[in-house]
Amino acid sequence: MDQDIKIAICDDEKPIRDYIEKCVREVDPDALVSQYSDASDMVSASFDADILFLDIQMPGMDGMKAARILRTMGNKTILVFVTAVEEYVFQAFDVGAVQYIVKPFDRNKLVETIKRSIDLAGERRSIEDAMSETKDSTDNESFLIKSGGVNRKIILADISYAEVLEHRIILHMKDREQIEYYGKMSDLEKVAGDDFFRVHRAYLINLSCVKSYDAKTVTVQGEEIPVARGKYQELVKSYLSYFTGKEHL
Repeated sequence: MDQDIKIAICDDEKPIRDYIEKCVREVDPDALVSQYSDASDMVSASFDADILFLDIQMPGMDGMKAARILRTMGNKTILVFVTAVEEYVFQAFDVGAVQYIVKPFDRNKLVETIKRSIDLAGERRSIEDAMSETKDSTDNESFLIKSGGVNRKIILADISYAEVLEHRIILHMKDREQIEYYGKMSDLEKVAGDDFFRVHRAYLINLSCVKSYDAKTVTVQGEEIPVARGKYQELVKSYLSYFTGKEHL
């Protein structure tokens, strides 16, 4: 990676924070590490980290609530929960946590988790760089992603709609194939251009694939996709503009 990895550690126990940071330094000596003793001090729109090690049980704001707030704000940090009570981790899937580690730590498992998280962060950065390069290119008909460890060229016209699930994007192709990759819907939206419309924060649709729509749903490839409140009029304008433009080609 061109830039040093940014890692945040939030735990009310300083010895725990220091131990995680020590293990991080062993894996990546150049990592930029920030420590937080209170989740409420960490949660803000300016929070920026590639990876967050977050304690679940803390005085004041607990880690699960902090994670939900960060996700609501659109933060996509790679989340690793730290917990002394393993049953809490069943809620981890709700906020897109990729891993959890249990106190007291198994050092080997902690180091392996750090390595895996850094690898994932590197893959995510590569995807975002590729998306950015494609966006700046004069060729907006395709873009590159990394899916299942393989680089793939995606033709925009072959996408029926895209769906975001936690920190993954699922491309629903016209041939019914589903392609998953790590990325941001906002980046895909910029690359896709005016032929696509974001009807909901979780869905981006190809206007050419729309079969029907109303104020609540739009039907694409036999699937009913929700239309977010306040998006209906904009959807109608975009849909009519798309087809009016095609008629004049």
